Amino acid sequence: MTAEPATPAPAATGTRRGAPPAAAPRLGLIVDAYSTGAALAPRFHEAGVETIHVQSRPDPPPFYARSFRRDDFIDNVVHEEDLDATLAALAPQPIDFVVVGAEIGVPLADALAERLGLPGNGTALSHARRDKHAMAEAVRAAGLDAVRQLRTGSAEEAIAWAAARADWPVVVKPLDSAGTEGVTFCDTAEEIAAAFAAGIGRPNALGGANAELLVQEELRGTQLFTDSISWDGVHHVSETWRSRKQLVHGTCEMYDYEDLLEPRGPEQDAVAAYVRGVLDALGIRYGSAHTELVLTQRGPVLIECGARMQGTILDRVVDRCTPSHVTVTVDAYLDPASVARRAAEPQPLRERARVVTLISQHEGRIAAVRHDELEKLPSYAGAVALLAPGDRIARTFDLFTSPGTVYLVAPDETRLAEDYARLRQLEETGRLFDVEEELAQA
Repeated sequence: MTAEPATPAPAATGTRRGAPPAAAPRLGLIVDAYSTGAALAPRFHEAGVETIHVQSRPDPPPFYARSFRRDDFIDNVVHEEDLDATLAALAPQPIDFVVVGAEIGVPLADALAERLGLPGNGTALSHARRDKHAMAEAVRAAGLDAVRQLRTGSAEEAIAWAAARADWPVVVKPLDSAGTEGVTFCDTAEEIAAAFAAGIGRPNALGGANAELLVQEELRGTQLFTDSISWDGVHHVSETWRSRKQLVHGTCEMYDYEDLLEPRGPEQDAVAAYVRGVLDALGIRYGSAHTELVLTQRGPVLIECGARMQGTILDRVVDRCTPSHVTVTVDAYLDPASVARRAAEPQPLRERARVVTLISQHEGRIAAVRHDELEKLPSYAGAVALLAPGDRIARTFDLFTSPGTVYLVAPDETRLAEDYARLRQLEETGRLFDVEEELAQA
């Protein structure tokens, strides 16, 4: 799992006459164990630590709910906007830690840890850890560079702001969502108006309502993201990935692929220093964080930071290259000193990785998935969220309409580049999915 395994306290197995009582088994809370968060409970269980699941809302978004595994937990407590009632449902069990599994659980995890007196980030800055406008302003207030932006519910105000800046395109996006949902690049006033017409008043992927939208400058440069783990204010940037995006359908920016970088280097060092400042500005002192930024001509500038693990990853595959975000997160709660150890001595990569987001140009019903074609790629290491026979496939315009993500892992970058090119060729020629085209309704 990792070169430096944690050493949790042993579970109670009885006592000898005259000996001190054995340590009680540890018990943790996982709030919204969806997406990558679904990997946490089995990892804790392997270490002899059981967990209770806390569901932050009765009806989570479907794309989250389908990843939930109830049998991984000794109990499931549903939060219904009454913190006292949720705490009462958890009593009198002695809880040792609270960890967040997915984005929508961040505020509740903050509140539970605070009320239980456990390591956490507190509630004072919870809002800034979810709302992208408040997030950028908190970063700016800390003296770090931040994106230029406007928060408004008025298309007219957004158009006037963009016209005054005269630096097109501008980016229109929800204040609180996930992935690339609703992110639109606008080159004209008419496109801003269309983005507001499509976004205002509509629910977003996380279940919130878009009463306002965010209009921001386009950040030009190299996009990167980091995964990090923190404990008592010590931050370890465990992974740095360089992203490549492409425009689909002329207006929507979509992830193409990400390459895992060595932990040290001029680019990585500049990014890591900035990320540590962002984490401090947002009050993230404990737990995992996923930070996206652009390395511009003026230096690193934040896109957004989530106080949780990176979503939808194959953690065991990443572990082949470096301890994954799941590994460093679980180790932090079992062995807090592991964070400072890893921060002091970051280890070089064991293998290289490229994560490719599939982009569909087809619409219809999937008749078959050509796993054999994927497995022919020498560096193929696995796929996540891959559509299955019977699923409907649509033209991709954001992460939620991608038909899946493919992991390529190899000792050298040449192998990754060759297999990536072959993968895109298979995709473009329709050889990854056999699709039954749907006839248009009369």
